Amino acid sequence: MKRSDSETNLDYSGNPVYNFLASVLKSILYSSVFISVCAFGLTIETYLLAELPVSVPMALFVFLATLFTYNLSSIQSVVLRKQVKHDPDSWWYRHQKPMAIVGLASIVLATIVYFYFGLRLNIWFVLHLAIISIGYTIPVMIGNKQVKPLRRVPLLKVFLIAYVWAMVTGLFPLMDAGVYVLDSQAMELFLRRFLFILALALLFDIRDYTYDRHTNTLTVPGLIGVNYTKLLSLCLLLIYSFIVIVTETGSTEMALLIAAVVAAIVVWFSSELKPRVYFLLLADGAMLLHAALVYFIKV
Repeated sequence: MKRSDSETNLDYSGNPVYNFLASVLKSILYSSVFISVCAFGLTIETYLLAELPVSVPMALFVFLATLFTYNLSSIQSVVLRKQVKHDPDSWWYRHQKPMAIVGLASIVLATIVYFYFGLRLNIWFVLHLAIISIGYTIPVMIGNKQVKPLRRVPLLKVFLIAYVWAMVTGLFPLMDAGVYVLDSQAMELFLRRFLFILALALLFDIRDYTYDRHTNTLTVPGLIGVNYTKLLSLCLLLIYSFIVIVTETGSTEMALLIAAVVAAIVVWFSSELKPRVYFLLLADGAMLLHAALVYFIKV
């Protein structure tokens, strides 16, 4: 029997269970907990790919550091009493104080984890990444002149994101395990991680295309257009897949290639008109799938 329009176009907005689950999902995504879980997973994945004992404290440190970094805007707005232009009806605007608390608590806990478990990271290595991460969001004062944050530097944003993520989730675990990070295998892992993250990071430039044009921030889509940016992202995933085929074998190779295919599908269907949750759940989720596939074949 053919269903009526009222039956096929179901509206769950009045369902309290649906509303509760939607609220929980928004909180996990918009508070940057989900992206931090992705960083946790990729850190665990690095140990498994390198066939090293997994260090949960290191993965926890990366999780907390990521949570702090992604909530810097809230900290800037609340702690520094810096008014950041934002839609007053948005989730972020309504929850910026709790997120500032979460961000500050995260960096305190990350510091405790670092020293309590004696994580072995080169302090200068950590420092330059911290400077990039903080400078990405918060403008720097040089004398009486304010220098714009790094995310406003033309074309730089996505490369900084990919670089920091590849360093933190790819080389931090190796460094803590005592592996020489300039070794060829370590560099191969770093390059693969960089290419994969860069391909996904480009999607967020597509999402912010109109906003970046409004703020006169030149991004890759602003330079070559949205369609060519998607093509560039797919090319990066293709190069990533080629390196995987050359450097991996068996089930590990298959898992990483599946992750690349899923990421390519997310790229293919992405557009500026997609809802914010598409990018937060699927684009970021491709990283978590990447880690989960390796975990299930290795453990």
